[in-house]
Amino acid sequence: MYEAREQSDILTELQQNVGSDASSYEGTFTYDVLASNSIEFSKEEVELEQAYKASFARSSWGEYLEMRAEEHGIFRKNAIKAIGKVTVSGNGIVPIGSIFQTKTGISFKTTKSATISKSGDIPVECTTAGTVGNVAAKTITKIPMSIPGISSVMNAAAMHDGFNEEDDDSLFNRLLFKVRQPATSGNRNEYLQWATSVAGVGKAIIKPLWNGNGTVKVLITDVNGDPASSDLQSKVAAYIESVRPIGATVTVAAPSIFAVKVAIKPLDSKNASATAIQMVVNNYFGSHQFDNIRITCAMIGKMILEDSACGVEDYESLTINGSATMVAVTDDQIARCTEVTLNG
Repeated sequence: MYEAREQSDILTELQQNVGSDASSYEGTFTYDVLASNSIEFSKEEVELEQAYKASFARSSWGEYLEMRAEEHGIFRKNAIKAIGKVTVSGNGIVPIGSIFQTKTGISFKTTKSATISKSGDIPVECTTAGTVGNVAAKTITKIPMSIPGISSVMNAAAMHDGFNEEDDDSLFNRLLFKVRQPATSGNRNEYLQWATSVAGVGKAIIKPLWNGNGTVKVLITDVNGDPASSDLQSKVAAYIESVRPIGATVTVAAPSIFAVKVAIKPLDSKNASATAIQMVVNNYFGSHQFDNIRITCAMIGKMILEDSACGVEDYESLTINGSATMVAVTDDQIARCTEVTLNG
């Protein structure tokens, strides 16, 4: 791998190449000329090293990684605006593009016009792309610009499906999969590429012939590791429908949640944290989605003991969903720790 030479090494080499007829020690005119040139040469060395790294996908980044990926038909997934519905009260017309806000100033605009009589629901999308728009329920309460006849607004449910721009790691992994895995003629790999190329999709699993000849089932999660929403499922289904081979019947769905309840009796529960234990377990589950994992008490216990944040040095007993041995997760489920009980 190419590494930039240090300025001091360049200067020494220049001094050695001057010859013995002229002095190049510090303080001489020759030294000053060589030193100033070595500074500029060292800058070029840094540029050469960066150019070397940018030329290979493994060490590339940003727009350079995008250009490498585009050579293979892989494009960075753009940020997506959160969507949802708000309930508007009053009597009047709400034009398309009307703005509603949270107390913190996150804005949402209506995507349809509506005539309101007492109250009605209107679809909205965040004006800013990314997860910033995934605000909680009952937080969109402001009408920054008066709408005649409209008195109040409220979102009964949380906004959803706001996703940030794809990061370099995800883009690199999709590029690596494309160049290393044979994808052609609607095989499993090609369906996987189609599904994960849609903005907002995190992981996917393909189940060929799941309901007989010519059937394909695609299970997807979003980039947050949650089961994909119906809107995201529809986007993936529409895209696959536009590129799939003729004759295939494709079903796009979200995996179901396999609820995991952990009960543990620490030897000393003073420092034990149920919240930290739940986070550690869910971090593991998030990195093993669709892996058909067997969740054993030994595995969960090892994770809890090794992470100091859990505050457990040893324990007397541990169960998972009431079992003292193990539970299994099928390939159409994703595990989620929903409850941790600390027994005294």
